[in-house]
Order: sequence, then structure tokens, then C-alpha cells
Amino acid sequence: MDYSAVIAFFDEYNDHFRSFLKFEYSKLDMIHKGEIEKLTQALSSEQAFIMKSNSLENKRIKMLGEEKTFADIIEEAPEKYRSTLNEQYKALSEMVYKIKEINDTANIIISERLKKISTGSRLNDSTYDGHGTLQKDFAAGSKVITDA
Repeated sequence: MDYSAVIAFFDEYNDHFRSFLKFEYSKLDMIHKGEIEKLTQALSSEQAFIMKSNSLENKRIKMLGEEKTFADIIEEAPEKYRSTLNEQYKALSEMVYKIKEINDTANIIISERLKKISTGSRLNDSTYDGHGTLQKDFAAGSKVITDA
């Protein structure tokens, strides 16, 4: 195996995930700030990152095989490559963990905001009859008012 090529590949892989992580931080900032328009526009960038990740993963499988893990590669590598490969592995692991952590945090924030919106809309969703009287039963809002 050409370990110089493997190291070059994982440099590219880590560069990609470094950019992806930076993007995820900016996306989380948009979520915190409630910048829905910017977030919507960022979806195409996110899709591009995901497609690039899939492409790199396919390249990795072609180069190393589907069964080999990064740990296997490090273990099988000659001593002079192990340190570099180990550093790449640690960096990649940290970035992937951080991306997952950011996505989990974003999902929690969005879920909480959706709950607030849902609860708030139910509390403010008053239904009136044809005479301007507030109806106590929300299901009554679906009946047709015939005496209006």
C-alpha cells in the first residue's frame, strides 16, 4: 500500500471535514439567531458538503476497501507513517464528533422552538361563532355555522 497516498487522501478528507465543521458552526449560529432566510439558503451548501463527504467515502473504499477501518490502517502501517496517520485519525474523529454534537444541539433548539410555537398557537387559536362569541370547544371550529 502506498502510505504517502493514504496520508495525502486523509489530508484532503480532514480538510473537507474542517470546512464542514466551520459551516456547521455558522449554521448553528443562524439557528440561535433565528435567521430562517439565511438558514434556508444554507441548505444547498449543506447538501454540497454531504455529497462531497459521500464522494470522499467512496474514494476511501476504493483505495482501502470497505472492511478496513482507520485503526486497521494505522496498525498495518510501517512505523514511520503511524504517527501522522494517528494524528489524522484523532483530528477526523474530533471533527466528526463535533459535527454530530452541533447537529444534536441544533435539533434540540429547533424542537424546543417548534414546541413553543405549537403551544403558543394553540393558546392563541380562539374560535368564534357567528355572533362573535368565543367558543370553549376548539373542535367546534370545524362545524359549519348556519345562522350567520
